[in-house]
Amino acid sequence: MSENWVEKRRAKRRDIVDRFSFYVCIPKLGYTRHKVNDISELGIGFELETLGEFKLSKGEVCELDFYMNQSLYLPLQIEVVRQIDRETTQLIGASFVDVQSSTQITFNTLVKLVDQLSEVGEFLDQP
Repeated sequence: MSENWVEKRRAKRRDIVDRFSFYVCIPKLGYTRHKVNDISELGIGFELETLGEFKLSKGEVCELDFYMNQSLYLPLQIEVVRQIDRETTQLIGASFVDVQSSTQITFNTLVKLVDQLSEVGEFLDQP
């Protein structure tokens, strides 16, 4: 990053390491699993496998299912605020549409848990 780079986010971003098995699905694009890169109280970053025409556009509002494991998810609504197109993927930065909903409040509790686990949790080294 350049020295002139300015952080525009209004909430601290938490990078999601592979040790958390979080992923997202965009129901309107099908139920393919997409890797979560980071989360915050106000938004989420993820990598969308574009699979041809399956893409999101800046300004688009859609449903996103945030999976914590294979059977437990939170249905959230997002607005795409950043998109970076790559050959077979898009990097998506999105803000949450309704930050006052009970689902969003539950998600924010998860964000706090991720913070606490990152500070005091111990992870086994992967071979």
